Amino acid sequence: MRKALFTLHKYAGLLLGLLLSFIGLTGSLLVFDHALDERLAPHTVTFRPSGAPASYADILAAARTAVSGNPAPTRLMTPRQPGSPYVVRFPGPEGAPGPIEVSVSPTDAEVLAVRGWGTTGYTMSWLYRLHYTLLSGKKGKTVVGLMGLLLMVFCITGAVLWWPKKNRAGDGRWGKAFRIARNGNRFRFYFDVHRVFGIYFLPLLLVTSFSGVTLVFPQQVRAVVSAVFPTEPLAALPGSHAERGQPISPDRAASIAQAEFPGGDLKRIYLPRGGGDSYGVSFRAAGEMWRNYGASFARVDQYSGEILMVEDVTRIPLGNKILRWQFPLHNGDALGLVGRWLVLLAGLVPALLFGTGVYLWWKKRRLRRASKRSSEKRNWKTTAGSGLRSAP
Repeated sequence: MRKALFTLHKYAGLLLGLLLSFIGLTGSLLVFDHALDERLAPHTVTFRPSGAPASYADILAAARTAVSGNPAPTRLMTPRQPGSPYVVRFPGPEGAPGPIEVSVSPTDAEVLAVRGWGTTGYTMSWLYRLHYTLLSGKKGKTVVGLMGLLLMVFCITGAVLWWPKKNRAGDGRWGKAFRIARNGNRFRFYFDVHRVFGIYFLPLLLVTSFSGVTLVFPQQVRAVVSAVFPTEPLAALPGSHAERGQPISPDRAASIAQAEFPGGDLKRIYLPRGGGDSYGVSFRAAGEMWRNYGASFARVDQYSGEILMVEDVTRIPLGNKILRWQFPLHNGDALGLVGRWLVLLAGLVPALLFGTGVYLWWKKRRLRRASKRSSEKRNWKTTAGSGLRSAP
């Protein structure tokens, strides 16, 4: 059994480890995607004296005038920190890799940037698309999800292979399993690096791989989680059912929804898409551990302002909580700044394990070839010597 797992671990790593390393490296770059984006596009950050903030209606109106064709916005994202802009999203043109995003100053509603999500001109979003889909749409997304499953297989097989074997003395084997020998040769050093880094980062690798698989295959993972933990089915998002009339403003909708989450931080406003749709307002409710993610939400009738649906992530069944935790776990936001740095490091580990694994395979292969040549040489000498002794 152990030999079969070793063969699977070795050859799957050699064949697919490079792609898995690439996905991990791009994921590490995305851990601080918003901060890096503001460094790459400093014109989207404003440090003006804080005056009266612009209304959501003014923000949306300014963004709408900056997009050709005057399309209807679909989403408004609030600033992640002081100085950061509002980001308003619009449907992208046909054939575009993603939507159009307009950055707007929070105080005077000045348009700061208009960028196409997923394009090379919007570097971090392009990198996100590279990480999530390999720039290949749904097929690439499926490949990334399968690579997440493969990483989970590596974690399991690696843990089995790492497990210390029993020795006659029975002492010291567990201590050696968690440290890198300093007095060994180069092969031993790389072997220890591969083994020790793999086991120390095993929990993080399992979390990031499972959360990544959840983002790619949400329905399948929901079915698995529901079989183990109590889970409520997804409710259909309600549309507006009041008499049609003058829609309420997004500011009014946000104010109504805020009353359902006292102390919560508003993160996004999803604008109605048509006369029968409703506002969706997401919050980071009090008690949620993450900072930049809003998992709780309310749906508000766009005409009457009636609350149609409320979901507080701190009060839902365990299975639903597990599913809602996956995105902030994947980018480390669930554990704050420390969590983000841990996820960044975890994204580098597959490349380290692939590099050390390739070295160990190459070194063993080289030693086997040298041993084979030496054995053949000895056999030839033995045969030649026997021939000379038997000659008349």
